[in-house]
Amino acid sequence: MSPDIRRFLPLLLIGLFALLVLPQILKGHKSTTSASTKATQTFAALAAIDKAEQAYLAAHSRYTDQMADILNPALADDLARGLVVELGVGSDKQSYYAHVTSDVLSLVRARQGAKKIADSCVVVKSGGGVKCPTAAGAAKPGSTTTTTTTTTG
Repeated sequence: MSPDIRRFLPLLLIGLFALLVLPQILKGHKSTTSASTKATQTFAALAAIDKAEQAYLAAHSRYTDQMADILNPALADDLARGLVVELGVGSDKQSYYAHVTSDVLSLVRARQGAKKIADSCVVVKSGGGVKCPTAAGAAKPGSTTTTTTTTTG
């Protein structure tokens, strides 16, 4: 090695250390929402939509397929977190379905008048605390509960 390189070798090593190791040491730990929290938020959003649709039915004698008609601050927060909501109503506007999807769960609820006619849950990505309610524990008279588990990734 030439004398010039040996003189700058400690500085090169310090620079290499700073470029490779220090970012790993100083990197802040990112906070992520757990799978069970996402599942809880998905169930809560579906329950809030169902409650809002029932209130809309009571006030207007029909269901709505417009999220803007039933939007409240809690649902707005859910949408901002990445939940996807799809609403649909029957031609007579006396029935509706809500499909709420997160990256861990896909939920569907449907009503004909005040009667719940469907309540389905699919685990899209399994993780700690992510599960659909059992059919026996979640079913109410006159309702249908479908539980399907699909593991991806």
